[in-house]
Amino acid sequence: MAEKENESFFSPKAKKVMLTSSAALLVALAGTGTYYWQANQTSETASSELAKKPGNTSKASKDIRLNTDDNQVKDDRNNKPDSKGEDLSPNSNNSDGFVLSDDTENPVYLVDASDPKNPIAQLIVDSDKVVIETPIPPAIPTDPVITPPVDDGTLPPVIDPGTDDPGTDPGTDPGTDPGTDPGTDPGTDPGTDPGTDNPGGGTDPGNPGDPDNPGDPGGEDPGSQFPDVALVVPESLYERLDSYSGNDDFYNVMYYGQKEIKPDSEKYDDLIKMVVEAAADAKTKAYQEQMMTSDSLSNLQMITSLGFENKDLKKLQDEIRADLYSKFAEQEIAIYLSKPADPESPGDGNGDQPQTLDAEKAQQVIYYIGKYNDQHPKEDLNPNEYSEADKVLMEAAHQEQATNIAAALNKYQMLAQYSPTYSQSAKDLKAGIVASKVEQERAEAGTREPGQYEPLPAGHELEALKQLLDKKKYAQVVEQGGDYVGTDLPLGGFKLVVDKASEALLKETDELASAQAAYTANKQEIINNYQILTEETGVSDDVDQKAAAHLDAYFLMHQAIKAASNDLNEAVILASESVQSWENSASTGKLNEIAGQLLSSAEKYKLADMKKEESVYELLSTTPRVNEADKATAFNRKKAFAYSRKAADLLSGKNYNDAIFYASESNQMYNKGQNEDTLRDAARALFAQHTSGDYYDRYNDLLKVYRMIASASGMPKNEAAMAIERQEAIDNFQKGMREKADGDREKTVYYLDKAADSEWMSDKVNPELQYQAQLLLNHANDLKAKGNEDDLKIAVRYYQTLLVTKHVSKGTRDEARDAINELKKNSAPAVKRDDAPQEKQQKHTEPQKETKPQAEDNEVQKEAPKAETPQTEAPQTETRQEEPETSEQV
Repeated sequence: MAEKENESFFSPKAKKVMLTSSAALLVALAGTGTYYWQANQTSETASSELAKKPGNTSKASKDIRLNTDDNQVKDDRNNKPDSKGEDLSPNSNNSDGFVLSDDTENPVYLVDASDPKNPIAQLIVDSDKVVIETPIPPAIPTDPVITPPVDDGTLPPVIDPGTDDPGTDPGTDPGTDPGTDPGTDPGTDPGTDPGTDNPGGGTDPGNPGDPDNPGDPGGEDPGSQFPDVALVVPESLYERLDSYSGNDDFYNVMYYGQKEIKPDSEKYDDLIKMVVEAAADAKTKAYQEQMMTSDSLSNLQMITSLGFENKDLKKLQDEIRADLYSKFAEQEIAIYLSKPADPESPGDGNGDQPQTLDAEKAQQVIYYIGKYNDQHPKEDLNPNEYSEADKVLMEAAHQEQATNIAAALNKYQMLAQYSPTYSQSAKDLKAGIVASKVEQERAEAGTREPGQYEPLPAGHELEALKQLLDKKKYAQVVEQGGDYVGTDLPLGGFKLVVDKASEALLKETDELASAQAAYTANKQEIINNYQILTEETGVSDDVDQKAAAHLDAYFLMHQAIKAASNDLNEAVILASESVQSWENSASTGKLNEIAGQLLSSAEKYKLADMKKEESVYELLSTTPRVNEADKATAFNRKKAFAYSRKAADLLSGKNYNDAIFYASESNQMYNKGQNEDTLRDAARALFAQHTSGDYYDRYNDLLKVYRMIASASGMPKNEAAMAIERQEAIDNFQKGMREKADGDREKTVYYLDKAADSEWMSDKVNPELQYQAQLLLNHANDLKAKGNEDDLKIAVRYYQTLLVTKHVSKGTRDEARDAINELKKNSAPAVKRDDAPQEKQQKHTEPQKETKPQAEDNEVQKEAPKAETPQTEAPQTETRQEEPETSEQV
């Protein structure tokens, strides 16, 4: 069965020999033993007695000799033959000749020495028919015991190849001299890089199956049955993420998912689901910690940076950002909590003596409290309890009202919204400023000129007004009929007609004021109609009040439009007040237009004017009726600047992880370069803190640092590249070691090789990489030696895995390439240790034949000419010696 399995890979079969390999070896040993036995005998030998008998005309040889003195049968082994094979002695009880003990019940008779007329002159072994199997050298011992990674990912140190104790170096072949690279060809120059095919430069061995790669081991060799196998590395993205997920490595699921998932990725939906689930688990784990660790911060940082469109993911991100702002606001206002016991000595914020507040800080406190209350409506923090921040802000607004109306209006509207103590006062003061703006516009509009109409016919006034009403002359009806209202009581016909006309006029004017061109066309008509409704007698109070409010709103929007050319901040507030007075499509559209202009203008500020830009975002995010999209953008940008200041403060306090976290979140919301210096300095400080000590004992600590830096948004390129390289190198190293613990040598070698891509990691991982590669090669060789089809396929896969690596030593890759080339040539005969076991058994059990005279049976046999075989590279497991075709055979 084994022969049949071999046929698919090896086309020519081994020729059957006259003697089996074992028997041929015993023949050679027998000759050697006989030679020495004859020389040392003190009594007469069998051959000398034959020489003394009369009638023997042939001269007997002095010694019985095997024709092996010229090394015609070569044994390339250094080990001595088994002692059992040397059991060669004359059998005193048997006259048939010499026997060779074979540990069997039946002796094997090699020659017939009973005929005195034909003495034994020499024994010849046809070495061409003998195959001596070279024992497979002992493989490198199995993987030394190295403590596998524990659950927390801690990995054992790899001993440097320069260690004084070579026995502890996992990168050294136990069979090589200490310090020798197990994968380096002994004949190569020690100065040559063992991981490259050419000195001075590394070369990628290429991908299997690449026709442009002359050393390519892969693919199907035309005319042969060389197996086309698929490698198990690299793993699919799904398998890799699933592996990280199984180890609760949520960060890597998100990191590599963000990096490698594409819209056309296989199992896209499953990959996104895996990433979202990892994000949820990471958030839960982080929130369970009382104090956020760098691990938790990097995980949260990773979650908020994910860019996939997924409602569950967005919900997670919104929750994290809301919670972060709440925590930030609590920290920012905490130092101002409690009223000062002594207003003349406010102190520094300790105990009942809170920190002093200037107007700028007071405005920040009010803002943070207001937004905090928006997110936590049931808590309702009172700014007055925080160093009386609202009082400080109110006083500042009073002072600015005369010099900076926009700033004063902004403070009043913040107090009106967020200060229970000063809310009403702030509203009243703001209303006073707004009213003055309305009156300013009213004055510019001037007084209304009454309409010039024909007098109503005497005695027929009501009928004339009804006719005008039917003709939709609403303004004329109100102006001419207002004085008649109440004169025809109790019938009230005039009131009925004027009410209908005034209501119709209000509706008509509102439509004009709500139209898209309300502020560019029909301005005079709109103002005139509203003035008629508010100035003429006979108009109902309800219509009068509505007309007055709508006219004031219309006037105020015109003031906002005029202010926009000088101060967009003031324009937004006035437009907002106009919309609050009377909201319609025209006013809302105009407010959004002005707010959009202000938002765009703020982006033009340089970093040196960051405070001015921040004040814009503060105003837009607190101004009522600004559209939600612009308000959300402004709020995020306001937070971005606030977080940026926080990050800078944390950096000054040497709290580098938190500084990176706040700076990263700031960039996530709005990156204008405001955090570049903070991120660079914090990253460099972390690098500097983690440069000493044994890397292998500290890989988990280092990984936390590199993840913190690598996942930060807006990290400067140099620092980001360094962190990413080292993070991914450690990831690959640790994954390789986990695969090693699981017994998967292919993935072990693959991921250790990936880790060696990093210059920083290369020297550290190289000993372990070379050792594991050698183990994989040994395993492949063992499978190849077995020879059955399934084992050969796995062996080929192992060899090809070694060839797709970049950093495995040249010697190891050359051995793998040679093994594949040998299989591809498919011309070497298969030789196994148990070659022709049935034939051997037959020789041992064959019945002894009747002995015939030697003169008749011992004729020299001529060997038939052998077919010429192609010259091939002889396998290491065989040694052959060509014999002349006239050799005698025994």
